[in-house]
Amino acid sequence: MKTLYFDCFAGASGDMLLGALLDLGLPLDALEAQLARLALPGYSLSSKKVIKQGVSATKFDVHVHEAHEHHTHGEGIPHHHAHGRSLSQIEALIRESGLSGPVKARSLRAFRRLGEVEAGIHGVPVEEIHFHEVGAVDSIVDITGFFIGLEFLGIERVLSSPLPLGRGFIECAHGRMPVPAPATAKLLEGVSVFDNGLEGEVLTPTGALLLTECAESFGPVPEMTIHRVGYGAGGMDQPVPNAVRGLLGTAPAISSPDAPPAALTIIEANLDDMAPELIPYVIEKALQAGAVDAFSIPVTGKKGRPGHLLTVLSPNGKREQLARLLFRETTTLGVRYHSAERSVAERDWFEVELEWGKVRIKRGRFEGETINLAPEYEDCRKLAEASGIPLKVILEAASAAARAAAGDRP
Repeated sequence: MKTLYFDCFAGASGDMLLGALLDLGLPLDALEAQLARLALPGYSLSSKKVIKQGVSATKFDVHVHEAHEHHTHGEGIPHHHAHGRSLSQIEALIRESGLSGPVKARSLRAFRRLGEVEAGIHGVPVEEIHFHEVGAVDSIVDITGFFIGLEFLGIERVLSSPLPLGRGFIECAHGRMPVPAPATAKLLEGVSVFDNGLEGEVLTPTGALLLTECAESFGPVPEMTIHRVGYGAGGMDQPVPNAVRGLLGTAPAISSPDAPPAALTIIEANLDDMAPELIPYVIEKALQAGAVDAFSIPVTGKKGRPGHLLTVLSPNGKREQLARLLFRETTTLGVRYHSAERSVAERDWFEVELEWGKVRIKRGRFEGETINLAPEYEDCRKLAEASGIPLKVILEAASAAARAAAGDRP
């Protein structure tokens, strides 16, 4: 599996992440050609090699040519920004563009998530959010350009180191703020962070957004074969090389698209005043919305009230969306969050042919050994209904055929 690991020892911003992708082989002209499909006027791009504490890195910049405001962006670096855009304007710009479907979807999801974070911070409906820094031309380019770069390089899996927070205060559109900025801090919920000892805004909202949107986990370098190393430079000079390091290589594949992430957020709610028949509906909605798993456990609450503990296992990037679902679809007045890590078995699918038809088999492997073979229930149910054969007979036959086909008994 083609894997990209971001080593954020000095921090991360949108331009640093894009600089790393350029250093890893993304051609600037290819990026420009794809971004032209946005029909976003008034800017140009540049890329150049710079030296950061003796390390060669690629510095990516967006130069805005239209009327602009002056704000602080990225690690305290002055940037010129176009006047802020509303979330609906940004979404329309992306939807109406000629970008690929996956790039559109990922960019729209990222901006929607950021809009929801900003709305929560400022206490206003998301429809009223106007982005100042992040709504500017250079940040629209950073966000959509990042997903363009991942697609161009054929990245199948993104991982990241824990993220540094920085120290001190910054000046932004809302005044003097502590580091990390409020939006950055909110985006980092459920993510491993650390103090790298550097002053200033070493991790920007755009950097935090992109990494938490695409990284499966935040931890040490995984088992992988490194094929190329690239560096994306920031604008400041620091006691360490001010750059994001990208390690591009191959790692053991997780073949199934529904493989759960290694790091996730556990969302819990106690329900003692809701009709029990609504719980399966909420679980189904949570799974449709991207939850890794969802389940309920009978509990006894205060005054002996019977109730249910509803638990949702959420990818870190979907935490707010799934919490919102629980508030909307259940009677809860509050939810709890817990960060968790898990060991995940690799899994893939294959088919077996029975006398009544085909059945898909999910195979689980751990450390190279087959540990489980599970017939797809819905496939077996359909064959049972069509043939009149008892479902248990078809399930047993599918299990036996799976063991024979896999050549390994779990």
